[in-house]
Amino acid sequence: MNYSKGMTLVELMLALVIGLLIMAAAMQLFLTGSINYGLQKNLAELQDNGNFGLNYILKDIKLANLDADLAVVNDRNQYSGIVFTTIKSYTGLTEDEKKVATANIPYFISGDSANLTNFTQAKVGLSNVNIKSDQLVIQYKAFDPNGFDCEGNSISQDDIDKGTFIVQRYFLRQDGSAGNLALVCDAGRYKTLVETDALPTNISGLGERSQIIMRRVDYFHVLLGIKQNNTDEFSYITIDQYMGATNSLTKAGAARPRIMSIQLGALVRGYDSISEKDKLPSSFTILDQVVSLGTSDTDPKYIRDVISQTVALRNGYGLMEDL
Repeated sequence: MNYSKGMTLVELMLALVIGLLIMAAAMQLFLTGSINYGLQKNLAELQDNGNFGLNYILKDIKLANLDADLAVVNDRNQYSGIVFTTIKSYTGLTEDEKKVATANIPYFISGDSANLTNFTQAKVGLSNVNIKSDQLVIQYKAFDPNGFDCEGNSISQDDIDKGTFIVQRYFLRQDGSAGNLALVCDAGRYKTLVETDALPTNISGLGERSQIIMRRVDYFHVLLGIKQNNTDEFSYITIDQYMGATNSLTKAGAARPRIMSIQLGALVRGYDSISEKDKLPSSFTILDQVVSLGTSDTDPKYIRDVISQTVALRNGYGLMEDL
């Protein structure tokens, strides 16, 4: 009797089906692992970009108001650490009145760089949400001959000897293609301890270039922690609640409440897009502000997160007698 060897057709088909099932399971595990890896990579990059970026800004903000005329930060004190006002905040001043008028930037800075659009304002910058971003400007007196401003420009002993103040502006600008925004810092400086005829009329370097601190930022928001001048009442308010829309001053006006701290908030997104099938939130709460993305269903989807930090203005904790 002859015996046949090998697999029957049924056994072969069964083996193929089992093999396909094993391959499908392996492929599913591979795809799931790839998606999870991409998601974790996105989240890690997003957190690193946001936290390291804001911490870098906080390091400089802690210097704000260093060696100012008064250890109080407000809208009128000369060399105040948060910059709101210049001589252009006033209207109708005579030349003699300009020399005694109080503003955050000294009266001799009267050129184009003294325009109020260069200083701390609310809802004036680019954003990818339904509300414009804020702009924050700080200043401090140069003190370290081996130091640098936020653009990487060195600070020399001559800068220190001539009473140079460093001005740094934080805002959002376009980074490459449309819709890609970055939080950047634009640095300038001006000297104060020079001969009268050598006093500058502009802040050198301000508005000329900027250095990227955080990429892929959709929105930037700032809150001011204020303490009322006559009471111990403390609260956080927006820049426009503090200064209004025009950053204007009047000769007979009183100083606004002192600023004790700052809260920074940013909406940042991941580097890589994710599956179009994933459902993601379209609105976010950044500090006190609820914002909505200006994207459509056909736009690429990205993971987004809100990063926020609070910093005390240590150089603004002086006494109130001079207010």
